[in-house]
This record gives sequence, C-alpha cells and structure tokens, in this order.
Amino acid sequence: MKVRRFKSFRFKMAMYMFLSVLATLVTEGIIFMGIYLYETEIIAGEYKKVWGTAGQGAMSVQNFTLSQSTALDVFVIMIFTVLLLLMYFILISHSFVTYVREIISGIERMKNGDFTEEIPVRGEDEFSEIADSINEMSRNLSQNMESQKVAERTKDELITNVAHDLRTPLTSILGYLDLLTQGDFLTDDQRQKYLSIVSNKARQLETLVKDLFDYTRYDKDKVKIKKEILDLNLFMPQIVDEFYPSFVDNQLECRTDFYDGALNIEGNGELLARAIGNLMSNAIKYGAEGKLVEVKTGRMDKMAFVAVINYGKIIPEEDLDKIFDKFYRVESSRSLKTGGTGLGLAIAKNIVTLHDGKIWATSDESGTRFQIELPEVRPHR
Repeated sequence: MKVRRFKSFRFKMAMYMFLSVLATLVTEGIIFMGIYLYETEIIAGEYKKVWGTAGQGAMSVQNFTLSQSTALDVFVIMIFTVLLLLMYFILISHSFVTYVREIISGIERMKNGDFTEEIPVRGEDEFSEIADSINEMSRNLSQNMESQKVAERTKDELITNVAHDLRTPLTSILGYLDLLTQGDFLTDDQRQKYLSIVSNKARQLETLVKDLFDYTRYDKDKVKIKKEILDLNLFMPQIVDEFYPSFVDNQLECRTDFYDGALNIEGNGELLARAIGNLMSNAIKYGAEGKLVEVKTGRMDKMAFVAVINYGKIIPEEDLDKIFDKFYRVESSRSLKTGGTGLGLAIAKNIVTLHDGKIWATSDESGTRFQIELPEVRPHR
C-alpha cells in the first residue's frame, strides 16, 4: 500500500493545525468584533454626555483610558487563544484519534488470540498502511495456527493409522508363530499353511513400511529429482506390459489408446513409473467388477496426460477430494487386503507435484478416471 504525499500523516497533522488556527482566528475575530461594537456604543454615549446633542462642550482625554478601549488584557488574550486553539485541534482530530484507538484495540485482540475481526482500513496515510499490515499479519498468524492444528491432527492420525495397520498383521504373525512353535499336534500341511500366512503378513508389513518411507521421501520440500526428456508413448507400453500378469489374474481386459505422435515431458522415469503404477494397481484392485481397464495418453493445452479408467464401483463425490490424502480409504474398514496401505494415491500425488503437474479423479456411471497431467516440452537436440 503506497502512501500519497498529500494524504500522509504529516500533511494531515499540518492540515489539522492550519484548520485549528484558522478556526481560532475566526472565533477571536468574531469575539473582538462584538467587543469593539459594544465599546463603540459606550463611547458614543460618553460623547453625547460631553458634547450634547448640539455638539458643544469639552471632553477630557482622561475619560478614555487603556482599560476602556481594550476589554481584555494581553496575557488573558494569549491564554484564551491557546485554549481555543487546543479545543479546535482536539475537535478536528477526533476522528483520527478514534481510528488510532481502533488500531490499538485490534492489536489487543490479536494479543489475546482473537484473529476473527480485522481493523478497518481508512484513508491512505501511514496509519492506514499500519492497519493493513496488521490485518495481513493477523491473517498469516491465523493461517499458521490453523496449519499447526492441522499438522497436529495429521500427526495424530498418522500415528493412529500406522499403529492400526502395523498391529493387524503383526498380531496375526505372532499368533501363527505361537501355533508353529507350540503346536506339536500340527500336521505338515497345517504348518505349511501357517508359514504361508506368516509370510504374506510379513510382506504386508514390508509394503507398509516401504510406502511410508516413499511418502515422506517424495515430499516436494525434501527431495530434488533428476529429470530427463521422456516420450510417454514409449514409456507407457512398458508399464502396461508389467501389469499384464495382474490383468490376467483378475480376469481384466486392458485397452490402450495412445496419442499419435511424440508426447515429450521432462521427468524422472523411475518416479513417474511408480506414480502411474500406483494408478494401475488401484484400477485393477477396484475395477475388477467392470472387467475392463483403459489406459490413454494425449495432449491438452500444452500438457501431456495419462489417464487410467476403470469401470468398477463408483467413488462417492464427497470422497473424490480426499482419495489423494494419506491413509484415506473409500471403504470404511481398514483392511490391508481390500484397501492396501492407503498411501498409493498420496505417493502418486507427491510425485506428480514434484514434476509440476497435477492429478485428479472423476467417477460416475461412465467410469472412474484418474488422470495425470504434466507439462509438455520439446526434446533437446
């Protein structure tokens, strides 16, 4: 906020003083004019007494002393002038003083932790600039405090979710290990079955720990990545081929529709493969009922995109904005079997953010679409 010269605090104070002096002079002028007219009447009366109506007689100079011509003493006039000047200055500057008190009151509210009410910004002087700066500081403090509260809630949720997801397979592992170590009555088939269960649960724990590590590692503020020019149309077929066994196991058909031409982006191939792979895994897990997964590439507004579409259960609209949050699962139970670790889409979002792209999802009767958009670039020669 820029303060204009003729609306500055100094100019305003000078204007207040000028108006106060002007009002004082006008007031004193009126008073002295009244006194002058009053004394003129007295002098005229004395004149008639001395000279009479015919204008004859003698009048002594002693009849007119300094006290008769001047009703007020010089000292009294000075005191009166100063008091009058102060009175007018206080009256004229009342609105300004009131505004300063509003600013002080706003600072007191901030000191007590109340950031809901802003200080009104009036005029364009230095105090208006101070009020505007205080309001901005108040908003920043309020946002920081809210961010801290969110961070605290997120930390508590993280601890709760991690504890839950670690406890469930760990409880199974310990239970089956107790059976294996103490159950002499178990047959070889039972032992093999329980060892297989323990192995699967241990792998679930490994996956959870790995996803937690990747989620924190791919935070935008914590990692710098090396990028190179990649052609999505050469990159995507390799990823689709890697998921071929999963499509077969889940009796899913995979259709591809790749852009006709080069789709060059600048990115880290390993990280992008992880992000897109998470979308593919998600489509296979939740789209098995639809029997079809579509993978498309294209370009739109100087952005290259990858879309993974499945035709399984529709994601409720209220969940679409939350599915990229860590540990969020559309299904209410926190089963690792049906919901994974709840970090796959959050990791994908972090990776896409590292590449200055965006990721979003839609879900309706026409299918559930996850789309990654990345800035398109020209390849270096």
